[in-house]
Amino acid sequence: MSYDDMKTLWKSPHNRPSSEETEKQREAFVASLRRQHRAFYLRIGLAMTLMLVPLAGLAKHLIEGGAFALRQEWAALVLLALPLIGATLFIRRQVRHHREHRDYARSVKQTVRAALDANQAAQQRAKILQTLLALCVPAMALCIWQLQSVGKTRPHEALSMAIFMMLVVVGSWIGISWSSRKLRPQERSLTTLLEELG
Repeated sequence: MSYDDMKTLWKSPHNRPSSEETEKQREAFVASLRRQHRAFYLRIGLAMTLMLVPLAGLAKHLIEGGAFALRQEWAALVLLALPLIGATLFIRRQVRHHREHRDYARSVKQTVRAALDANQAAQQRAKILQTLLALCVPAMALCIWQLQSVGKTRPHEALSMAIFMMLVVVGSWIGISWSSRKLRPQERSLTTLLEELG
């Protein structure tokens, strides 16, 4: 069920839907919020798992006695830290959302308020992701340069890495921008609906 459907229902000819209709719509809205919450934890869990792969690889490399000169290769640590910072910020925001909207299923107004907060949190995540992607570009460039300077990467390999990573960054940026465009009209609809609910 879309936010516009809720708005249309609330603006019915009788100005208020029947209690049965309201309850059905509230339940549909609550189910939608629960799906969003599950999707968030699934995505953050997958992202954290993927972030552990390079960390585990670096740890294995060091345990096996592999060379790692911190003074000459520190950019790799910065590159690994950026997504961890993002994940930490996302989880903190989600915990705050749950704390502030514990009883969101109790009434239509509380559900709409929780949906508005969830929408704003999603927009905030998009901005943070885009900022982290922008920070990744110089960090990646420095990381590739350092790997080349210590002899761990040859020039043609460094070029391939740079092209691949730039494609990933640009593709991710476009995807995030496209997704966040849908959130703004939803936010306006939810804000209007909340005002009408009093």
